[in-house]
Amino acid sequence: MNKKKIRKVLILNPYIPTLGGGEKHMGYLCQFIEEYYNYKVDIDILVHNYNEVDINDEDYVTIEDVNRQFGLNLKKTKIRKMDLVMPKNKLESFKNKKMVEDITKEYDLFINFMFLSKHIGKAKVNMYQCMFPPHRYINEMNHSLADKVVSRYMDFRFFNSYDSIVSNSKYTNHWLAQYWKPHRKEKVIYPPVFNEADIVGRYDESKKENIIISVGRFFVAAHSKKQLEMVEFFVNHQEVFKTYQYHLVGAVSNLPADMEYLDKIKKLAATVDNVFIHENCEYSKLMELYGKAKIFWHGTGYGIDESVEPEKMEHFGITTVEAMSFGAVPVVINKGGQKETVENGKNGFRWDNEKECVENTKKLIDDDELRRKMAVLSAKRSKEYSIEHFYKRHREVFNELQI
Repeated sequence: MNKKKIRKVLILNPYIPTLGGGEKHMGYLCQFIEEYYNYKVDIDILVHNYNEVDINDEDYVTIEDVNRQFGLNLKKTKIRKMDLVMPKNKLESFKNKKMVEDITKEYDLFINFMFLSKHIGKAKVNMYQCMFPPHRYINEMNHSLADKVVSRYMDFRFFNSYDSIVSNSKYTNHWLAQYWKPHRKEKVIYPPVFNEADIVGRYDESKKENIIISVGRFFVAAHSKKQLEMVEFFVNHQEVFKTYQYHLVGAVSNLPADMEYLDKIKKLAATVDNVFIHENCEYSKLMELYGKAKIFWHGTGYGIDESVEPEKMEHFGITTVEAMSFGAVPVVINKGGQKETVENGKNGFRWDNEKECVENTKKLIDDDELRRKMAVLSAKRSKEYSIEHFYKRHREVFNELQI
């Protein structure tokens, strides 16, 4: 494509109000696209109503919120709202799906950034940014002969509508291959975590305090971050953590189930005086907390069989890498994408149960020399996940597709 022409790009992501790691990933993708086309581009982020989220609410997230939350400077990106009636059955769901798909025809490039989406891309060029692959229709529909014929056709249309599929980790790509079979169009590009220049001097031992930090959205669906269970770990072992504070940072939606979940966490936290909740925390405050924290906890996938529900694991773990860049030693669950970034016993610890989580954390509390050694290695390892590398890999994909 001629870069002198103003390009029209559509990115599907109705979950933007959560302002979590996926939205940071999407935001930097938008910034890359703006720069790639020398700002001769118009990017629309397509959102629609889902569950009880109202796109017309006066407090609905804005591009300014995205810029502020993630330290971005998006200039050619805006939010496009689509009012969809909540479907009452599968037929209405398919009608809504087709309405979204038909909008993609208006664009030069469509990027599907929606978790577990099976929307078909109908733009001139279509890219699937895979947070985790959806199941094939043939595995979800009844197994009559007619269903098999229809589901195979739908699977073919979905998969073949995309010119490129980009997985956010080797873990995600493994399950993509399991569900859809390996294909030359598949690539692995890790999410962008920070600029290479930003990481220089990030780890400053003189700023460290006795703090454990967890970062992630407070929600109950899909790959819940399991903050309630992590607070239970902390509260259950106050004799171990009496000299430490536990800080939990994350956004929360206005869904009743999510707000109820956060209330449960707050009530449990209130039973001790060293647990602190930071909801919808500003970017600068989060960076400050990372800098102070000695240890990072993450428990997504706890209590879930990874082989049965792999989509409920952490597929990469942006916050883990962010914490590592500040020398906060990760003590994370031994599942999902965490196994790609945390080398057990070297730059952090991985655990399978509450006992291991507490014991490994206690090792770092009791042995400051060990913690400092792991902090240095954590910060060093985090350099592999830079924004510059993210841009470089996407530039290769865009050039290859001639978009």
